[in-house]
Amino acid sequence: MKRTISNNGLKFTAAWEQLKTKAYRATSQEEYLTIGFGHYGPDVKPGDTITEDGAYNLLSQDMDEAVKLADSIASYKFNQAQFDAICDLIFNVGPKAVAAGTGTGQAIRAGDVETLRTKLPQFRNQLGKPYLGIYRRAIGRLALFDGKTWSEAERIGREVKSL
Repeated sequence: MKRTISNNGLKFTAAWEQLKTKAYRATSQEEYLTIGFGHYGPDVKPGDTITEDGAYNLLSQDMDEAVKLADSIASYKFNQAQFDAICDLIFNVGPKAVAAGTGTGQAIRAGDVETLRTKLPQFRNQLGKPYLGIYRRAIGRLALFDGKTWSEAERIGREVKSL
């Protein structure tokens, strides 16, 4: 049985990626432009614009690889909310976060809910340095994992004041 991310999970990811309707360069070092909910690539050109519906369509396409990986490795012990959080983790952090040799990857494969609950908040670093914004999303993701709606989970994450 093929699993997919729910609308609640997709909206959680969209809330953290934040809608940008005009193409922009996220940093001066970026090779390509970004648009929508974090869609990045050579298909985004200067002057491009997008609607919210178009941005959700792109996000669904961009999320597809994370969902496929989550479906291939996540135990069927996880409920939909937990699966959604795993998909967001892979989308946001990348597939290395759930590699078989990592504690997170092992917990996902084993269906170990308690271990995964302790691992999810640990994703707070970028290039080895902790960032409050990344930690907020990690705490929000934990709330999503625990069954909160996307908006409740986002609120919980955004309310975090320090690392």
